[in-house]
Amino acid sequence: MALPGISRSPFHEGFAALREEPLLLPAELLWRLCFALSAWLLVLAAGALILDGLQVSTFTRFLLSALEPAGERTALAHLFQGTLLRAVWIKFIALAVLIMLWSLAAAAGRTASLRRLLSLVGGDDRDEHFGWQFWPMVQLNLVRGLWTWTAITCLTASFLLATALQHQRHPGRAAFFYVFGAVLSMVFGMVLNWFFGLAPLFCMRNQADAGDTVSLTLDFCARQGGPLFSLSLAFLALRLLWAGCMFFVVLAPIGLGKHVAIGCVLLMMGVLFLIYLAGADALNLARLGAYAALAEIDARPAPGSEAVPPQPPIPLAE
Repeated sequence: MALPGISRSPFHEGFAALREEPLLLPAELLWRLCFALSAWLLVLAAGALILDGLQVSTFTRFLLSALEPAGERTALAHLFQGTLLRAVWIKFIALAVLIMLWSLAAAAGRTASLRRLLSLVGGDDRDEHFGWQFWPMVQLNLVRGLWTWTAITCLTASFLLATALQHQRHPGRAAFFYVFGAVLSMVFGMVLNWFFGLAPLFCMRNQADAGDTVSLTLDFCARQGGPLFSLSLAFLALRLLWAGCMFFVVLAPIGLGKHVAIGCVLLMMGVLFLIYLAGADALNLARLGAYAALAEIDARPAPGSEAVPPQPPIPLAE
């Protein structure tokens, strides 16, 4: 699936990569599944440590069983008295380990996928000359993970602060944090998350370190801003269409609840949700392939831009 003469658009090249190498999608699903299982075990261990430090007295149990808001707040205050700091530290450590685990898993999985994608799009069908670049990939994914959680924290803080201001009878300030704080957190979070998702492509393609990769990605976005935006918009539309269709498909087994056991219904919904995730990963790989094809087009010289050899000077007539 080379690009001789750029006969196909990058959009088609992205899907052609999946057809050319069917093992790309199973490999992508495998590393994501391994990370999900590891993250789930980590969350369970953190929750067990937090629950192990709680001491539920008879008075606290009575307040919780009363199902009154004031009693529940008092019960929670008694429940976490003396253990709140420990719970916060456990959550912080679990989050740090989770980000590092994601960085390592994404670096290994994305490196393998990009090596194959770049070799297919480049047309030589060989990936030996692409080094693994493992440590720069870890750095890029680490920055991406940290920035994502920073954006989520700012978004949550904006909503909490706006809610507190609303209760204090400050509607103008509350609206400011609801609109500008939340929207800016979402916009900057999504844009930089997309940017650091694109950067590994140039880390592998140019065999650059993390700092040079950021510079190369910025230059590429400046040169190919229009086509890059069109590709991103097209794949976003496909992603939303896929999510909208699968939303109703995943919820379809609920109608069988009167005839089938609830366990079977949940199992069917889980299988359909995994199918949705597989389709989303396939679209993500196709998008990476399209970006790689656009980078290949960007690296090719424009037609007619070859250097013209200098002509000898014409002697002036005497």
